[in-house]
Order: sequence, then structure tokens, then C-alpha cells
Amino acid sequence: MSVTRSASIQNPETREIQKGIHRLGLKISESELNELNRGKTISLESRCLSEIGSIFILAEALSAVHVVKKITFRDLPNVVERSLGCSGVPIHCWNSDLLGKCCLVLTLEDGKPAVRIASQDLGIVEV
Repeated sequence: MSVTRSASIQNPETREIQKGIHRLGLKISESELNELNRGKTISLESRCLSEIGSIFILAEALSAVHVVKKITFRDLPNVVERSLGCSGVPIHCWNSDLLGKCCLVLTLEDGKPAVRIASQDLGIVEV
């Protein structure tokens, strides 16, 4: 991931997003990182099947911390992070000075896998 050091130092949200992306084993571009940081959803539909498969395996393991029941692919849009009020599997959560509790969430958008940031105060973060 090619993110400038100064951007990471200036923005604690960027560091937290990078931690979540790293947990999923994803490699994202600087522009995708910037999109997530601005509250946009990043589609994973152009990723190779092996990368998507490993993402879902890791997401299931990580979701065990946040979700009690086993999650199926069909369940993904309906799994709700109660404290955030949004659908998807929370991958990495942190407390933001600006937005309260935030999570990097794996979800489906129009039936396609995607990641986005959700916030306690704002629901799905859109800027």
C-alpha cells in the first residue's frame, strides 16, 4: 500500500483504516484509501476470486469477536452492528475523536462485496 507517511501521521483515521485493511489481507491503492477516509464505499468486485475467498474467511474469523452466530453469504447484508446501526461484518473498530465509535465493515452493495466505514454518531459515514 503506497500511502505517504505524512498523511498517516496527520490523520489517525487513516491509520485505523489501514489496520482494518491489513487484517483483511487487502492491498488497496492510495486513492481507495482516500475514498474510504472520505466515507465512500470501496467495491471489491474487481478483485480476483482467491483474494475475495480469503477476505471472507478472514472476515468470518474476525466477526466471531462481534457476532454470535455463524454468518452465511446470504446473511451478510442483514448482519447489523448494533452500536452502529448499519449492515455488514465489523472488521476493525476504533474510537474516533470526531465520529465516536467507527468500524471498517465488510458488506454487500448491489450484491457485490464492498468495504466501508460506519460510525456510531453518523451511521454509514458519507462525506
